[in-house]
Amino acid sequence: MASTVVIICPECGKQINAPENILGKKVRCKSCQAAFVARASAGKPPSKKPANPAKTSPPKPAPAKPSLDEDEDDPNPYGLIDVDLSKRCPECANEMEEDAIVCLTCGYNTQTRERHKTLKTYDNTVTEQVSWMIPGIICVLVIIGTIVFDIWYLMNIDALLGDDDSWYKSMWAHGGIKLWVVIVSIFILFFTGRFAIKRLILNYSRPEVEKIK
Repeated sequence: MASTVVIICPECGKQINAPENILGKKVRCKSCQAAFVARASAGKPPSKKPANPAKTSPPKPAPAKPSLDEDEDDPNPYGLIDVDLSKRCPECANEMEEDAIVCLTCGYNTQTRERHKTLKTYDNTVTEQVSWMIPGIICVLVIIGTIVFDIWYLMNIDALLGDDDSWYKSMWAHGGIKLWVVIVSIFILFFTGRFAIKRLILNYSRPEVEKIK
């Protein structure tokens, strides 16, 4: 059991029995509410001041302070009460699902580290949608026309020239010219077909125009 020591209040002279481990700490007297550093008593307590009603100051009100055996300077005044390890949005600190990527509250994307922006746009009219699709339709017609021309050219060019031996007519029936016609047609089909697929299949809807305030 810890030994006790006698502490004397320097204000009112009251003797207080306290545990020895309280020496050197700041305490408050229960009698006069004076705060002082606890020291072991080395002699007689100091004599009380003569009672003089004319000069005696009124007693100090008792503030809500800890008791004598409590230290006023608490080294850990804020205790850890609860720990919440749930996933939270780094932007707005609201709770998120464990496998969620986008915060449903503020729209923050945890992968791209960007916040989703909401844009106000105008609705597309029928005229605007048709004008958006017309270039793709033209490309489809070019593809059909190119294929039809190649078939007609390769099958009928010899019959059209007949027995004409002039060089500028017989040149069109030459095998090299036929090859180049086919190569050029393939390039036309490639570029027009790619544009038609993008415009009519992948991006068939005209992009909406943002409203500017």
